[in-house]
Amino acid sequence: MPDIKRIKEEGKYLLECINKTMDRVNWEFFIELANILPRIKRTFVTGAGRSGLVARSFGMRLMHAGLPAYIPGETITPAAQKGDLLVALSCTGQTGYTAYIAKRARELGAMVVIITAEPESTLTEVSDKTLIIPIEESNIVLKAAVFEHTVSLCLDALFNVLSRKLKIDLDEFRMRHANLE
Repeated sequence: MPDIKRIKEEGKYLLECINKTMDRVNWEFFIELANILPRIKRTFVTGAGRSGLVARSFGMRLMHAGLPAYIPGETITPAAQKGDLLVALSCTGQTGYTAYIAKRARELGAMVVIITAEPESTLTEVSDKTLIIPIEESNIVLKAAVFEHTVSLCLDALFNVLSRKLKIDLDEFRMRHANLE
């Protein structure tokens, strides 16, 4: 049974990996994405597993900013078309569901943005823009955790910049926040 000291050490190591990765992230990509999002017709966000949870969280943030955001596969998601944007997240860049959605969005004329840790992958082949999250860790479990936490923090940082750019105040956020909970 692990003790508290060991769990705390693992947590500190994970945080060190995340910090090291964030220092190496191409922040220009997020500035470019922050500039694209308000001009795009609709944004679709996707990913599978924990990457999918990060994608959904980002979609929620876009909704809070008053931007039309949708999750592929949900019953109220409209048809994608030219002028739309798909943001797809996958640590490995090989996730079948995510790759299918990205390919389909591309076929329909949507711009496809991929965030992955793998430069040579199925997803990078169909993207208009790709951000590689530069993770040094090779253990796939730790690598995936670093990917998800790093991407989540980067997308939240993007949202903070975007909300200032759009001049959204706290009352507007409150009006858009879920209230049937």
